[in-house]
Amino acid sequence: PPVPPASAPPRLYRQIDGSHPYALIGALSFALPGSVFAAFTALDLVLWARGATSAVPLTTLLALLLLWLGLHVPLLATGASLGFRQPRAEDPCFTNLIPRQIPTQPLWAHPLVAALSGGLLPFGSAAIELSSLYSSAWNGRIYSLFGFLFLTATTTALICAEVGVVLCYFQLCREDYRWWWRSFAHTGSCGLYFFLHAAAYAHSELHLSGPTAIAIYYGYTAAASAALSLVTGGVSFVACFWFVRSIFAAVKVD
Repeated sequence: PPVPPASAPPRLYRQIDGSHPYALIGALSFALPGSVFAAFTALDLVLWARGATSAVPLTTLLALLLLWLGLHVPLLATGASLGFRQPRAEDPCFTNLIPRQIPTQPLWAHPLVAALSGGLLPFGSAAIELSSLYSSAWNGRIYSLFGFLFLTATTTALICAEVGVVLCYFQLCREDYRWWWRSFAHTGSCGLYFFLHAAAYAHSELHLSGPTAIAIYYGYTAAASAALSLVTGGVSFVACFWFVRSIFAAVKVD
């Protein structure tokens, strides 16, 4: 990642008074990239064992490993060190040290219900384009609608931000201040719907046969679903973070 974006997570970590900076850098460097690389290597080993011509050569795997450890990790560590050196932003208002009692919440406000319902709108905005992406990725068809893809991605990001802010506002109106992880989950469930949609596409269009094809398809789909959940949930969290700071900065305390 470029250095300036890599400094954003450490600044946010300082904002919430995090006390384990090296654990954060390690998680950013190895959690998602390491999981994806391990899954990719395991699936490639399956192809090697089957003697498939589509197996990635060992030299390519080593090149990816060198790019990850020699480029991604140093750049991320550099950006993180810059982020930790930035001054902590001042809170918009005073925060009580004693947590307030949260009233009993209705059933429809349950975190699981809100998360599953919140991911439907952003997923629905992108569902039309998914069939073309599936055909291009798994059937070898040429994909040329990059302009429409960019428009779809932008629309999906805007919807994630709007859905996250609206659900966060309703949650705060019910005097429930635990919005941090819930703001991420409100649209992070979009990855779950993506995985289910891909499974339905495989059942209706691809007709996979054999354990190798099933492992390859669902392995890559699971990795893409996890990445999509992180992106959509992150957009919602950033929007809610800005929204909460904005409304509490406008509160006038006498």
